[in-house]
Amino acid sequence: MVIEEKKTAHYFQHGWTWIDLDFEDEDEIERLQDKSAEFGLWVKNAKNIQSTSLKILPVEKGGSTALVGSLNYLCNPENADSYELLHFYISKDTLITFDLDIDSIFDYGKEVLLEQFQKCDNAIEGFLLTIGEVLKNFLDGIDDFEEKLLRLEKVIRERSHGNMLEEIFECRSEMLFLKQLTIPVEEMLLAMQEAYLDKVEEMDAYRKVVIRVERTMKLLYHYDNQIETLLNINMNVYTYRGNEIIKALTVFTVLVTPITVLGALWGMNFKFMPEFDWKYGYGFAWGVILLSTGLIYWWLHEKGWTGDVMKGRKK
Repeated sequence: MVIEEKKTAHYFQHGWTWIDLDFEDEDEIERLQDKSAEFGLWVKNAKNIQSTSLKILPVEKGGSTALVGSLNYLCNPENADSYELLHFYISKDTLITFDLDIDSIFDYGKEVLLEQFQKCDNAIEGFLLTIGEVLKNFLDGIDDFEEKLLRLEKVIRERSHGNMLEEIFECRSEMLFLKQLTIPVEEMLLAMQEAYLDKVEEMDAYRKVVIRVERTMKLLYHYDNQIETLLNINMNVYTYRGNEIIKALTVFTVLVTPITVLGALWGMNFKFMPEFDWKYGYGFAWGVILLSTGLIYWWLHEKGWTGDVMKGRKK
């Protein structure tokens, strides 16, 4: 694609061009569409795209290709429905972006970005520099997620008697969101291999981005295992506490059985009951109740069926 001098175009010493557009710049888009039918077809659909997409287009009969697509670069796990898309068109000598929010992606302004692009040999390296910064933002989001996960682990240790299932699921949801951001970048690197073969693998910028993707995915895999462990611990503790409650209620029921039975017997209203005339009947009744209750407790204890129910809770 041959580019004429425009204010949206930036030319670099190694012979490649970066064009930063927005969808309101209809004259410039129309001009570029006249230069490349493939670009025109892509940009016609790009405005309506609201999710990550990727496609390889042939641009010349000689076998040259272009990589086009849209990438969500917004890292905000607390609002998974929000997104910001980077629309891009990459050939060897041309990088075209739409709605590139430099402040959201880069830690520096446009002046420094142009200096960084000046060092890149071609448009592919310039785009890889951008993707590297996107991944850096993802890693910053993972660092925030790690802090939240550590706080959750501390809460589970201090409140092991409670159910933390909702909080754990919230962490898992955030981790899945971070994965959904990173996987398209991984796919994009494979698409670059397919489009440019050995040329892209020889670039230092490509190898750095590959390492950063691997680092990101390994961290997410590690945290996935941590969340699974926390989930199992929470479920086991919650199940154990439930069993303890059932056991306590069972022991209590068994221990009050004598007083319940004897109270039912001596609470009958029959006219002739021999115990009515006993002088020491009241004390005898209490003796029978306490003795039978003690014998039942001794029997449960000897069988080992009381467990920790009759013991105090340790900190």
